[in-house]
Amino acid sequence: MKKSIISISAVIEKELRQLFRNKLLVALLILYPVIAVLVITRIWNFDVNNVNVVVVDADHSALSTMLTDGLARSGKVTLYERCSTYDEAFDMMEKGNIDCIVLFPKGLESSYYSSNRQKVQLSVKTVEVTKGILGTKLIQASILSSISKYFERQGIDIKPQEGVIQEFNLYNPTMNYLLFMVSVALLTVAYAICSNVSASSMLNEEISGITELMNVSPMRPYALVIAKILSCYIAGLLAMVVSLVCSYFAYGIPEIQSLGLIFIVYSLYILGVPAFAVFVNNLTSNPMQAFLIITAFLMISQYMSGFITPSESMVEWMQKLNIINPAHYLVVALRSVYMKGAGFVDIMRPIGVMTIQCGVLWALAICTFKKRQV
Repeated sequence: MKKSIISISAVIEKELRQLFRNKLLVALLILYPVIAVLVITRIWNFDVNNVNVVVVDADHSALSTMLTDGLARSGKVTLYERCSTYDEAFDMMEKGNIDCIVLFPKGLESSYYSSNRQKVQLSVKTVEVTKGILGTKLIQASILSSISKYFERQGIDIKPQEGVIQEFNLYNPTMNYLLFMVSVALLTVAYAICSNVSASSMLNEEISGITELMNVSPMRPYALVIAKILSCYIAGLLAMVVSLVCSYFAYGIPEIQSLGLIFIVYSLYILGVPAFAVFVNNLTSNPMQAFLIITAFLMISQYMSGFITPSESMVEWMQKLNIINPAHYLVVALRSVYMKGAGFVDIMRPIGVMTIQCGVLWALAICTFKKRQV
């Protein structure tokens, strides 16, 4: 065991020396986090679809029934549930199932026959800023259209304006788009650093002849695999520190109490990515093939994570595929921490799934690794 620890330390030192000799990778390690935080956060945008709505009908009138039916028939709005109380609906939002709570207050219909009109209340989850903004517009348009049609059928000329709707932005009341995008930048940093460091290490070893030297070394195969993964993990942690420091001085985020959870979820991801890279390299005949496969899979994983298009707006088979996508859970966990101030208990599911995925990838990397004959 002691010899294995010494051997692992030696290979880690070799991997890091090899990394820092490559000026391009060192520049990428420092510059990409800065670019991701300062530039990419400002240029990406999102689409919106499948806005999940819960209706709380305290009026129980013909008008509120028509408004509910109008939301159910809306193309991009999904009537997720009808609840009897606001607290019940809010609990569903806390669990992440819905995007907006629509409350029809008591006396809504009768108030239109007086000067003191009641307002429809929208409580919008603005964790995903673009979806919150556009989703709210879709819901407002549906409600205003239904109100106009209802009173038009009764021969009453009422043209409601947006002032009849009262909106509350939950979790991100200032609609700070940068707060939303910094967590996305961390995903891109992890993807760029881990994939490039892993691929570069494989290619350099093949070109320089280090592969042959390691094949004839007395080190056990599992020690070589662990050393490769941990060296990439150290590089990923350095990139994370640069990203967090940059985002803190640029935007004042994240808050100090969030650092522990960010470290946990980020670590699980950057421990899994190099393990996946080693696993792919074990199954291919040369590092270039492995590099192409790794890049393709990680890029698809990144785009499907929900960091550009919300997961709910994707086709159904993509949503199901995200169940095994580590990048998806990283985005979910980071947004919960950044936007909701979530604690460990709140993100136990993403952490648990990522831990299992990381363990499976480590097992696959170790079990499939064999010293190649020279």
